[in-house]
Amino acid sequence: MSIRRIQYQIDYVHIITFREEYKIAVAPYFGFDKLEYGIDNENTIHEGIRLIFKTEQIALILRKDAITLIYEGDVEELKKQNGVIKLFWDLYEKIKSFQAYVKTTRHSLLVHAVKIKDKKEVEEMLLKNPYLSLNPFGKLDEFSCVYEVKKEEVDYKMQFGNYTEKDIKKHDLTPLKTSFNEDLINGLGIMGRLDITEMEKNPNFTKFKSLLTKAENTLALFNLLEEDEK
Repeated sequence: MSIRRIQYQIDYVHIITFREEYKIAVAPYFGFDKLEYGIDNENTIHEGIRLIFKTEQIALILRKDAITLIYEGDVEELKKQNGVIKLFWDLYEKIKSFQAYVKTTRHSLLVHAVKIKDKKEVEEMLLKNPYLSLNPFGKLDEFSCVYEVKKEEVDYKMQFGNYTEKDIKKHDLTPLKTSFNEDLINGLGIMGRLDITEMEKNPNFTKFKSLLTKAENTLALFNLLEEDEK
C-alpha cells in the first residue's frame, strides 16, 4: 500500500449560472448514507459545495470553474468504471448541461505515495543519501528533490523525499480520516508527490485511467509502489 491519496480535477470555463444550478444537480445524492457536506463562499459568485461520501471514501468538490475528486483508499477501486468514481462522472455530465457551460479546458491528477521503511534504514538514508550525488552537509534532517518535465504534451511535476509524520498535515494525506492510512502515524519512509496536467477538452473515464497509468509508471521509477500496485 503505497498510493495514499488521489486527487483528480477537471477544469472548465467559469460557469456564470453555477450558483443557481448546482443545488438541483447534487440534490439526489443527499440520500446516500453518511453523506456530509459544506457550502463554501455562500451567497457569492464563488459559491461551491463539498460532498463527502464517508462510506465510499471520496469527496467531491464542485465550483464554478472546476470539479474535484479526492479519494483515500485502494487505488484499484478507482479503476472500476461503475465503482465509486461513477459519482464523479455523473456529476460532471450534469455540470456540462448547465445553461452557461461553455467548455472544458484541462484535467489533472495529483497522487501522493508513501512507502514506510524501518527507522534504521531511514537514518542511514539521511546519513548517506543514495539519491543525492552532492551533499556537503553530512547527515540530513530532511531532503527533497523536484523534477519537472513535459512529455508528449503532458506536464509532470514530481517531488520526492523522506517522509515523517508531519507530512500528514502538510500534504493532507488523511483528508477523510479513514483507517486506510493509519500506518502513517508515527511512520518513517520515503514519499512522492506527483502532479500531472494535460490540456483536454473531453475528459472521460478512459482518459482518467490513462493519467493514472502514467502516474503509476512514474512512481514505479522511484521505487514507490508495492509489487501488487505495479
